[in-house]
Amino acid sequence: MKKKEELFLCQQLKEDLENLERYIEEFSFFLPLGVCTVNPTGVIVDLNQAVKKLICYNETELIGQGIEFIFEDKELAKKFLKRVFESKTVESQEMVLLTRAKEKIPVSVSASIRRDYQGTLIGCFWAISDITEIKKFQENLEEKVKERTKEVEAEKNKTRAMLTSLTDGLIVFDRAERITLVNPEAEKILRLREEQVINKKISQLAGVSNLKKLYRILGREIKWTGRKHELVLEKPLKRFFQFSVTPVVVGKETFGSMIILHDITRQREIDRLKTEFVSIAAHQLRTPLSAIKWTLRMLLDGDVGKLSQEQLSFLEKGYQSNERMITLINDLLNVARIEEGRFVYNPAPQSIEKIIKNVIEGVSGTAKKKKLKLIFEKPKKFLPKVKVDREKINLVIQNLLDNAISFSKPGGQVTISVESDKMDLKIMIRDNGIGIPKSQQERIFGKFFRADNAIELETEGTGLGLFICKNIVEAHGGEIWFESKEDKGTTFWFSLPIS
Repeated sequence: MKKKEELFLCQQLKEDLENLERYIEEFSFFLPLGVCTVNPTGVIVDLNQAVKKLICYNETELIGQGIEFIFEDKELAKKFLKRVFESKTVESQEMVLLTRAKEKIPVSVSASIRRDYQGTLIGCFWAISDITEIKKFQENLEEKVKERTKEVEAEKNKTRAMLTSLTDGLIVFDRAERITLVNPEAEKILRLREEQVINKKISQLAGVSNLKKLYRILGREIKWTGRKHELVLEKPLKRFFQFSVTPVVVGKETFGSMIILHDITRQREIDRLKTEFVSIAAHQLRTPLSAIKWTLRMLLDGDVGKLSQEQLSFLEKGYQSNERMITLINDLLNVARIEEGRFVYNPAPQSIEKIIKNVIEGVSGTAKKKKLKLIFEKPKKFLPKVKVDREKINLVIQNLLDNAISFSKPGGQVTISVESDKMDLKIMIRDNGIGIPKSQQERIFGKFFRADNAIELETEGTGLGLFICKNIVEAHGGEIWFESKEDKGTTFWFSLPIS
């Protein structure tokens, strides 16, 4: 009975084994991945349908052949087999299969060793997959990359050609502030060669004096501020350049920055000649205007006899017109002196509060005529004296107050105040007048500029007052700025350093 059971069990195991072998054969037959079984000497002992279909050999032609038989590079196949047995891990390699018709098929081969149940090495499996389509895709991709690279290179060369042909000097920096391009004009301006400075920071180029000078003007930092700077070079001839730092932006990403150097030497010479002409013309006009003024004053004062009321009215109008002409001439002379660097200052410790009070006394009559409230908000704490040119700061405050009064409507209010911190005195002049149009605010400190609404109001003015104010304040080391809304009013501030 026991023997029959053992025989039955053996029969059952045999059937299970046969079923398993048949399952493996069927699975291998339908498996799309080519699989070869190789013995320890590299001889093919089995292969599936996918391999036969791939290389067009039948099973009898391949079994017993060395695995290298089916590959173009026999030595490469042997070396790969050796590597698999030595590493005892899964290895991969790209190779080329040779079909019966000598057609070459690129394949990817992966191999793994086989062991029996006792752990003895009995060969290895080779999994072979056709990568023809992948190779075609890679080749197409590589071709497209090459074409795109050529296009990018062509575009880069075109851009470089455009940059190098600019009449302005150009220095381009990357994100790390290293110089990546210096065009020929910049080479001439700064008297350097591109190869001297390429891929270096300005801070590393102490030997290039003009570049070092430019770096100092920038405050030892290459960054966009929206400001324009001036560079003066003395050799070989004195030349003036205006430059600014501009970010290099593509889309929303900033790739670096560039400095653009524009030669303004000719413009400076023209401005100098214009300034000289204005100065000479103003001086020539001043003398006869002064003579007319005193003549008219004598007539108005009755020094040459009594005049009728009608005559006095005509003479008064002529006197006021002459005064406006003298004011214009004085403004032109001040502008000429500013531009020539001859606007001499005589700084001395002064009380700003006293200067403000004196100016208010001078303009209070005009304010009363327009029915304006003129309010001086006295400082709550003691103000230190500041070292200023009294006459010039007096002119700044008077110009700002005159503007506030002129552009305010009857019944309005003009307020002036002053405060201080540890560093500066800050003076504020506020009105609730016609304001400055937003579209014209950038030009407010320019020469001869008058806003459209100011012209429509037919107020008097030369358009030079704020230009003069700005230069006086900045010459004292201070700043001037404003806020304004049309029909709401304007507030001007200017600061003066305490020390």
